[in-house]
Amino acid sequence: MSITYSSIADDRPIFSAEAYAAVEAAADGAPRSVLYVPSVLEHAAELLTSLWAIGGEHSVPPAQWSWTENMAEGALDLAACPYERDLETERTDAEVTSLTDFLFGALVSEEIGLRARLGARRDYVVVNRGPATPRGGQSGDSDILVAISYDGGWFFAFSDMHVRRVPIMAPASPAGAHQVAEAIRAFVHGEVGDIFARPAAAGRVWFSR
Repeated sequence: MSITYSSIADDRPIFSAEAYAAVEAAADGAPRSVLYVPSVLEHAAELLTSLWAIGGEHSVPPAQWSWTENMAEGALDLAACPYERDLETERTDAEVTSLTDFLFGALVSEEIGLRARLGARRDYVVVNRGPATPRGGQSGDSDILVAISYDGGWFFAFSDMHVRRVPIMAPASPAGAHQVAEAIRAFVHGEVGDIFARPAAAGRVWFSR
């Protein structure tokens, strides 16, 4: 089993390439349309690697587990859970504004290079669509609204149709905001496809760095 090193933390926990591939497959095939940032996929791969290692200690290698795919999906759900559930205490205006400012800075940075503008209350960002952005919104050419909710996680939607939101599983932190910006760049440039056109049970979406 090959080993890859994570970039989640300074102590660089390890996960296997096989586990990461299984988690990617779970993200692509599970029943909801969701964007997962790399750090969440890596966390899930670490969980799965640990589960496989425990199995190995009992002479049960991953190849013998007919439910391996389900275990990968379960690891992904566990890794994503902290980023999508409602908070017991809502974020303050200052917390939301701060995270939104980090997001805006990342979106318009030279590295990501999108055109964007802050909302009037600085609690969301509107990102200009590009030539390859999937069509959407009332007229088909809507820009993209990106935000973090006061009681949950990151999400994006077409700016004139807020009812359909796609969650982005990412930490509520400056580093998480940067990964959200990377995910939005991928969507704007058409790299993750038109996930808004997919039915609710069509699958989750992941992207690689």
